[in-house]
Amino acid sequence: MFLLTPLQVKSENAFKLGSTSPSTVLLDAVEQYDKRSPKADDNLQFIKPRLIEAVDDCIEAAGHEFNIHWQKQLLKAASFGKTVLDLYDSDEFVEMSEILRILNAVRHYEIGLPLSYEQYRRLNPERLVQRLVSRQEYLLALRLSDYLRLPTDRIYVHWAVQKVRVSNEDEDTTCERIVSKLQGKPGISFYEIARAAQVEGRTRLATSLLNHEPRASKQVPLLLTMEEDTLALDKALLSGDTDLTLSVLLHLKAKLPLATFFRTINSRPVATALVEATSQQLDRPLLKDLYYQDDRRLDGANLLFLDALAHPDTASRLDFLRTAHKLAADIRDASVYARSIEDCQRLLRLQETLDADSSISRTTDPAIDATDTTTPATFTFTGLSLHQTIYHLVRLNHTKKALALRTDHKVSDVQFWHIRLRALIAARAWRDLQAIADNNKRSPIGWEIFFNEAIAAGNMRLAGVFVAKCTGLGVKQRAEMWEKCGMIGRAAEEAGKGREGEWLEGLRERVGGRDVIEVEKWLSVLAKGGK
Repeated sequence: MFLLTPLQVKSENAFKLGSTSPSTVLLDAVEQYDKRSPKADDNLQFIKPRLIEAVDDCIEAAGHEFNIHWQKQLLKAASFGKTVLDLYDSDEFVEMSEILRILNAVRHYEIGLPLSYEQYRRLNPERLVQRLVSRQEYLLALRLSDYLRLPTDRIYVHWAVQKVRVSNEDEDTTCERIVSKLQGKPGISFYEIARAAQVEGRTRLATSLLNHEPRASKQVPLLLTMEEDTLALDKALLSGDTDLTLSVLLHLKAKLPLATFFRTINSRPVATALVEATSQQLDRPLLKDLYYQDDRRLDGANLLFLDALAHPDTASRLDFLRTAHKLAADIRDASVYARSIEDCQRLLRLQETLDADSSISRTTDPAIDATDTTTPATFTFTGLSLHQTIYHLVRLNHTKKALALRTDHKVSDVQFWHIRLRALIAARAWRDLQAIADNNKRSPIGWEIFFNEAIAAGNMRLAGVFVAKCTGLGVKQRAEMWEKCGMIGRAAEEAGKGREGEWLEGLRERVGGRDVIEVEKWLSVLAKGGK
């Protein structure tokens, strides 16, 4: 004995002979109405208290029916009944009508999917479309997808894949047919179709189809598996995706001989630039080979120069520099650069000599030993720049060697005086600074900078020596400099002789003690108009 489902019970109640169920009466009412019989109204009045139940039962019974005629009759009865009702939600009626259209379409003998309403509910529309696609019923699948507002891209792709597999046409014709059919359709992935062509051994067709794939991340890996290396590189470059391009370049470097790899990227400036940029940190030997292959001698010399700077061993540094100089010397417009490398070599040799010279040691000035923490007891010159080397030679009281180095490397007077001043100030070599003031009438860098450095170092007396040499400054500036040195008398005298009474008034307010007397003395002189 089989148990009927609730839906089957409702269908049986609607058609059972002698049944007085509301759905049976409503079905009879619509038949009487078609015959223009007054019994139609009598039937409606009979089931009016249960008319909503009758409409619902007719709708559900229609879903259980396979016979299209009785489906229509039941839906017609439901439609007739709900027109009499004041308020009735028609959503279920509309939904059932749509479902029956779908079920009748797939139940057709040419399709052969006799699904029941309950099976359709469990299967859901998406899976029904998938079944149609797997049976290659593409037209019906497309129509159902449009009717149900479902995406159609998978249907088109499946059709194209099957076309690739079974087509006997030449590859150009097949590609043209597929592209013309799918062009402009949203969500289409030509990658899957091309992959199917590649699996079938139709490499040329796969390459042609990939040209229509908008996503480079899908194009490039498949092109690499098809050994279309240069095309894969071009597609990656065209996409502007740096990571994708680098992955292709790494693949090519691992696969191709080095000379072939360089020839491949040489005609592609962006690829060359990427290789150059990444090799700076990750693969310096590859970068050297790239420069050698392209005959980029200046870039190769620069790379060797950087390697020399980074190497801790002096002998190795000199080896790198010799090779760099050899490359630069062969370049017509790089004579200045070649001379710079020569200068660097000479400087390194000198620094090596200085480090080996036991006579070069720190000065025994107790002031430096007590306060200086920047220069270690065992000082190393190797690796310093030219200016740093001169600076430390002066600071360690080896001025003659600093002068010789200056002459050898053609350091300008302005640069040398700046370096020497900073070194002597750092070494607290006050006597040497005093000697510079005594033995030189003029300074290439001016005397004001000597004054400022002495003030910053706290030596007011020495700063006063340089005020006297700043003859090119105005009266106020010199007076202010004397004030900074704490020499108020000299400041008042400078301002008084320059007849700067207003400035003297301000100075009197800023000082105290005996200094006030000196300022007032010059104010009184100015008041009398005397000298």
